Amino acid sequence: LEKVLADKFEIDVENVKDDEAPVKLENGFMSNKFEALLRMYSLPKYGEFDPTILMFLIFPIFFGFILGDVGYGLVSLIIFTIAKFKMKNIKDFLTILQFSAFVSILFGIFYGEYFGFEPYHIFSRAESPETLLLIAVIFGVIHINIGIIIGFINQIHDLKHAICDKLSWIIMEIAVAILALGIYVSSTTAIFVGSIFLLLSAILIYMGHGFIGIIEIPSFFTNILSYARLMAVGLSSIAIAVLVNEYTLVLFSKGAIGIFAGVLLFTFGHIFNIVLGNFESFLHTLRLHYVEFFTKFYTGGGREFVPFGQKIREED
Repeated sequence: LEKVLADKFEIDVENVKDDEAPVKLENGFMSNKFEALLRMYSLPKYGEFDPTILMFLIFPIFFGFILGDVGYGLVSLIIFTIAKFKMKNIKDFLTILQFSAFVSILFGIFYGEYFGFEPYHIFSRAESPETLLLIAVIFGVIHINIGIIIGFINQIHDLKHAICDKLSWIIMEIAVAILALGIYVSSTTAIFVGSIFLLLSAILIYMGHGFIGIIEIPSFFTNILSYARLMAVGLSSIAIAVLVNEYTLVLFSKGAIGIFAGVLLFTFGHIFNIVLGNFESFLHTLRLHYVEFFTKFYTGGGREFVPFGQKIREED
């Protein structure tokens, strides 16, 4: 500046607080596409953990777990790929859907589902809804505890607060698991140990959150049970697909007119189910991240860094 402007400029330097500093996200080639989902919620504050990489790893798995049909995933992947060339303003968002559709194909191979038909399966979710529910809840336990651990690390500079605010919930989960095991195997020792841990966790929660924290204990477990939607929404998609296929086969047995009607039913029935399946898979997966996951560690409210002279993003 001195070389170009000599004494024709003035610099004013101000100290700012960390929470007022703007942020610039830095993620990998593929994971940076998932920043679009984070922007829909809120950017992290300066110095706050950026959960984009976790959304990149987990979001497509939840999406695919729900949709889980080779035919539906393949059609969705083709549509999103074509749309990506036509709608360049939302190409990052469509890349997320492409990746999720690909994972849906992988789950479809595992489920053995092709437009609702199941010629083979490694695991049949229609025949094993209880197992599918258990897997969904396990996903929930892992997902929520990842959030709690991140929250604990964020607050570790104040160890007492971190233990009472975050670690207490993990202790409570352990207590409930020990109690459930003790009741199941009729072990007095396990029930006693579980009760001690439960009392300890309740005391820590009260120290960290007050009486409101005690009231919120049931809601914590309902957060985990919310992941049951991964099972329920997927099964509803199967039900629609099976009904479409069954009625199509019935129409095919009714002659030429029936065959024509069956083709229409099969085509538009599955188109409807593909649209509905993608919408519900995206919506419910996003909700599990925003409501159940982010609330365990994420504050948000950050302001994006825009260098001097750089054109501000259109969406801003």
